[in-house]
Amino acid sequence: MTDGLQILAQTVISSNLILVQGLGLYALTRYTKSVREAAGAGVKTLAGMLIGSILLWLLSPIVPSSPAPQVGFYLLVGLVASLAASKLVMCETSGTDQAVDGALVGLLLLLGRGNTVGFQNVWTAFGAGLGFLLVLVVVATVRRRLDLAPIPKPLRGLPILLITVGLLGMALLGFRF
Repeated sequence: MTDGLQILAQTVISSNLILVQGLGLYALTRYTKSVREAAGAGVKTLAGMLIGSILLWLLSPIVPSSPAPQVGFYLLVGLVASLAASKLVMCETSGTDQAVDGALVGLLLLLGRGNTVGFQNVWTAFGAGLGFLLVLVVVATVRRRLDLAPIPKPLRGLPILLITVGLLGMALLGFRF
């Protein structure tokens, strides 16, 4: 249980896909206009990550041990998870697929770097998806408040949003689990 909670804390905070690793910036700029839209994109991403990690966990006995075939297998699992998430959550399949794809690439990087196996893959995916969802909702809330703030005209909109996200990312760089 401690390992699962440690993996969860690490992937939500210190290995956050958006704030620390810089992945998912398309989702950050596109789906944070409203909290509802951000939550929808975050839930779809979380579902895609969980589906992908469960597929990797269940199909890991048939994956070859050499790295070359593993890359193709991981890409196939990512594609299947992305398509399954769009059907599972029943969102439109045009724009939010790009958010899921970027997050799945980040998940594959986390799984490859962390040497996680078995059920730890699911914990890693859940934590990464939860961190992705949390960041999207927090940034959507901050974005609503920034629209009301007296900000100089050249910094309004996306520039102040990226500055704010950069400051949030720097705050998380100090946390290591």
